[in-house]
Amino acid sequence: MSMYGSLTSVLDRAVDRSPPETAERPLARRVALVVAIAATAAVTAVVTAPFSAAGGMDTDLVRLLHAMVGIKGIIALAAAALVSWRFGHPIARPVAIGYGAAICVSAAALAWLWTLASIPLGSLCFYGGLAGLILVGRFDSGLSARLGR
Repeated sequence: MSMYGSLTSVLDRAVDRSPPETAERPLARRVALVVAIAATAAVTAVVTAPFSAAGGMDTDLVRLLHAMVGIKGIIALAAAALVSWRFGHPIARPVAIGYGAAICVSAAALAWLWTLASIPLGSLCFYGGLAGLILVGRFDSGLSARLGR
C-alpha cells in the first residue's frame, strides 16, 4: 500500500466516524478562523523578521518580491473565503481542524515570505498549506454535497 493510500484510508476512517456538528454557531467558527489566521501570521512575522534578507537586496527586487507575495496573498484570501464559507455549514470537527491548520500554514508562510527570510522554504510552506486544503477537501463529504456532486 502506498503512503497516499495509507493516509487516505486513515483519513476516511476519521471522517466517517466523526458526527457532523450542528450549524448553530457558524459565526463563532468564522471568528475563530480569522483570529487564528491573524495570530499565526503575526507570530510568524515577529519570529522571522530578525532573519530578513531585505537589507542586502536591491530595492526594486524587494518590491518585486513583495508584489509576488501580494499575489500569493490574494490566492490565500480566496482559499480562506472558501474555508469561511464551509464553516457556515455543518462540518465534522476533524475536517474543521484540518481546514484551519492548512490555511494557518499558508498564512504563516505569507508572513514569512513578506520578511524575505527564507524564500524557498516559505514558498514550500505556502503551497504545502494549499495542498493540505485540497487534501482535507477531498475527505469533506459536506463540501462535495454542498457543491452539488
